[in-house]
Amino acid sequence: MMVGEDIHEVSPRPRPRMTRTRKMGRFVGALGQMVKEVLIDDLHTLGTNLRLFFGLGATLVGLLSYTSDRYCDGNTSTYYACTRPSTYYYYPWWAILLVVVGSWSVVLWFLRKKSV
Repeated sequence: MMVGEDIHEVSPRPRPRMTRTRKMGRFVGALGQMVKEVLIDDLHTLGTNLRLFFGLGATLVGLLSYTSDRYCDGNTSTYYACTRPSTYYYYPWWAILLVVVGSWSVVLWFLRKKSV
């Protein structure tokens, strides 16, 4: 070392800290990747057992969309003579869709549990 030299210590550059936004972005990305993998697995199971799901969906839609018309007691001129049976309910389209999706989810759970 020579007498007139300045010695400057070179400190390593500090690593930038992860911001909350970056952490949240990584978390959302990982969550999205996990959901994507689960959906691909479910679609593969659905494709493998397509006949089962088609039959289940057709049966449920057929049962839940069963409607019966008014039954008239002979005199069709009066509205009050016609009655509706109370045995069957009239479900809206979204209720039928929810029942079909719920049933498919139960069958997917059962098939996945059986294969593991």
